[in-house]
Amino acid sequence: MAQGIRPFSERAFFMGFYSLFGIHALPYRIAVYVTQLGVILLFAVVARRLCGSLLAAVAAPVLWISNSALATPLTWTCAYNEILCAACFLLAFYGLIRYAEAQDRRFNVLQWIAFLFGLGVLEITVVYPLIAILYAACFARKLLRQTFWLLIPSVIFTVMFFALKIKPKNEAFYALGAGFATIRTLASYWEVALGPGAAGEYFFWVKSAAIPLTLVLTAATLGFAAWRWLRGDRLPIFCLGWFLIALAPFLLIHGHISNYYVTVPALGLALLGAWAAVVAAKAGVIARGITFAALAVYLAVQIPTARAASKELWARSVPLKRLVLGVQSVHQRDPGKIILLDGVSEPVFWLGVYNHPFRLIGAMNVYLTAESARKMTPYPELGNIADYSLSESEERAALSQNRALVFAAEDGTLRDITNVFKTTAVEGSLPQRLQVGHPLMESLLGPSWYGSEGDYRWMPKEASVRLGVPKSGASEVRVEANCVPVQVRDEPLTAWVTVDGKAGPRSTIRDCNQTVIVIAPFQAAPGTKAIEVVVHVDRTVRVGSDQRDLGLAVRTIEVVPAPVR
Repeated sequence: MAQGIRPFSERAFFMGFYSLFGIHALPYRIAVYVTQLGVILLFAVVARRLCGSLLAAVAAPVLWISNSALATPLTWTCAYNEILCAACFLLAFYGLIRYAEAQDRRFNVLQWIAFLFGLGVLEITVVYPLIAILYAACFARKLLRQTFWLLIPSVIFTVMFFALKIKPKNEAFYALGAGFATIRTLASYWEVALGPGAAGEYFFWVKSAAIPLTLVLTAATLGFAAWRWLRGDRLPIFCLGWFLIALAPFLLIHGHISNYYVTVPALGLALLGAWAAVVAAKAGVIARGITFAALAVYLAVQIPTARAASKELWARSVPLKRLVLGVQSVHQRDPGKIILLDGVSEPVFWLGVYNHPFRLIGAMNVYLTAESARKMTPYPELGNIADYSLSESEERAALSQNRALVFAAEDGTLRDITNVFKTTAVEGSLPQRLQVGHPLMESLLGPSWYGSEGDYRWMPKEASVRLGVPKSGASEVRVEANCVPVQVRDEPLTAWVTVDGKAGPRSTIRDCNQTVIVIAPFQAAPGTKAIEVVVHVDRTVRVGSDQRDLGLAVRTIEVVPAPVR
């Protein structure tokens, strides 16, 4: 659960659902979408009341749900508070509108209940009174003094928030600031809200046009608001005010700009777009054409972006889901064992493992291997990676005492490598055969190798590995690899192996349609436990759009007894 005082949207929601459904995602997702459906219906009612038009009741929800900012809260359950907060804003505002229309105090009570509940949903609810005051100033002056009373809970909440020094886990990301950076932050969120800025992150054809499209949509938006203001229409100014007021708490956080923070502010822009459609429907051909063209551009960039963002978030979640369910299965089978994870990717670590998801399944002793922890890019502002791993001595002790299991976590799928890992980590001996593409073997590879491509890796002009050796006898290093035909199209390729600096015979490669075998005989000195093997080629090649300098695609490197001659 995140920073802040959020008893309803986080503690009640997650703890309650966890007690009922555990970590099964479907009930949580149903709750999110049922809430969203309610928000859409409520927004339609508010738009109809505010704009006095059925067209607005349809257009406003369509424009809002099309905004790509909603992709995250509708895909990532942890951002459910954004959807519930939108419900609180709209329900409170609906109460205010009905109170202004009917002078029925029950609607004012509804506004207060929704507003006070919202303070327990998301901190930005403290700015709702400013929206209420702006509405009263524009459309219901007789209620203006009453709306100021809403400021009292907001002030009390704000004082409590800072007095209690409630800080997020990643405090550096949420540091408050002011100055010109606030204007830059506003511009960033404005680009996201209108669409081209967010679309440029996913589509190259939008990226170059993002700024011009944003300027065009900005001119259309502000031009419409100014034109209607001169005609005595305050609704566009109110809609823009909603956007700015709801966004205001985020404008002071310059180091953590998140697209989904626009969820509640985007309600104001959606209302503005709906009102523009209503006005344009009654205007001349030119005004109608400009308005609907601007709305079409908005939808054309927002809808594909929302879909792309949703797919990306889903794709990120799949490896983590596999990992958590895999650990759950292991923990249920061996509840007393320490679980060590090797080869966890950085995205999976920082998006999931970092938040200790294994506690939810009762697995408290899950760690990265020391080797995996060393390879993680450190982000001190987020946390200390050492907290997620055992020391090497603790790791060796746990393995030697059979208190730990080691699993390779490839794309979240767990594969038991305890025996192989124990051989290298505990017994101190190196393997005499390497499957070069295997993630576990990365610690034995030199720095020049390219990434794994399944059961092989490409090397550049030369690449090294460390191997164990037999206790006695003549041996040879045997390299099994492949190449691509373009490498030998004009002339043969030459490859050779050096063992501890001593070069073996050169092999001439003329046919890349067959497996390449390169051999180097050697005699290890007594007491030698490891050798350094370097594979060489005389030249490299670049294939197609691949910008890597490719030598050989190596599958295995092994030490075998020398044949008897």
